[in-house]
Amino acid sequence: MNEKNRLLKVLNGEETDRPPVICPGGMMNAAVTELLEGIDSNHNTDLEAMVAAAIKVRDLIGFENYGVPFCMTCEAEPFGVVISEGDKDNEPRILEYNQSRLRDVMKGYERNLLTNSRRETVIRAIEELKNDEVPVIGNITGPISTATSIVDPLKLFKMLRKEPNEAYEFIDYINDNLIEYSKDMVRAGADVIAISDPTATGEILGKKNFDKFAMPMYRKFLAAMKQINTPVIIHICGDAKNIIDSLNTLEVEALSFDSKVNMRDTRSRLDTRLMGNVSTLLLQNGSVDKIVSITKNAMDSGVDIVSPACGLGMSTPIENLKAMTDYVKGCIKCL
Repeated sequence: MNEKNRLLKVLNGEETDRPPVICPGGMMNAAVTELLEGIDSNHNTDLEAMVAAAIKVRDLIGFENYGVPFCMTCEAEPFGVVISEGDKDNEPRILEYNQSRLRDVMKGYERNLLTNSRRETVIRAIEELKNDEVPVIGNITGPISTATSIVDPLKLFKMLRKEPNEAYEFIDYINDNLIEYSKDMVRAGADVIAISDPTATGEILGKKNFDKFAMPMYRKFLAAMKQINTPVIIHICGDAKNIIDSLNTLEVEALSFDSKVNMRDTRSRLDTRLMGNVSTLLLQNGSVDKIVSITKNAMDSGVDIVSPACGLGMSTPIENLKAMTDYVKGCIKCL
């Protein structure tokens, strides 16, 4: 069973020989500083460097996928924000939000989507990475997180209470844009779409606003992906216990959770496949023995796909990440 078949079978609810071990990309980015040695150009913006980094993540660390991009700014960039493009030590980030009214953002920046070079680079990278053996994952920043990358989060959160209809319209507009971007990824060769939406947590939004503003977007996104037969993974940050029942209504192939989430309990409450949730702090700073132990615990807890629990620090050692992937593959035993 090759890596692509294993992951797609798991996402389809079929039995496999063992769980896949992946790191999708996007927010969950394994292109750490140590791995980028020998890549001279910026892997966030240069096509050849992006492809090379994605391949090295699999070849040097052992994650069983290719995934691009390596940040959460591609979706917001065309909408009048200022970004840092990042480097070998720092991921790209938003430097300045768009200060315009939401309606002006929706009307004034559509043309930028046709000429945004980084989106085009991501699509071309997927075209070069597609193959028959290794799954290619296209990464999308979720609608709430993209919206709060374009405009000041405090501004949008206030609008959720005071101007909910306008806020909903804006988030829905962003969601439609993410759907089209995802379709471009699939046309280019992506086998799976992974959504990371760290701002859309039960802790930040609360259950009421999560149900009102996030859940309809996810349902719409998932319906669009089902039309093109593409499986989806949704990653939720933080403690998700107050939104588990809502998430259980989503027709999604897998849900990914942070290390705060008790996966044994979550396994008993969710019908879908589970992904996660090896602590990223442990992966960055812990011992190999402890990483192997926690990886075993994740597998014993019933996860269907093993992965880091959230975004990895750029200083995370390759040796630590490889301890996780090697254990899942049976290369090393629990010590």
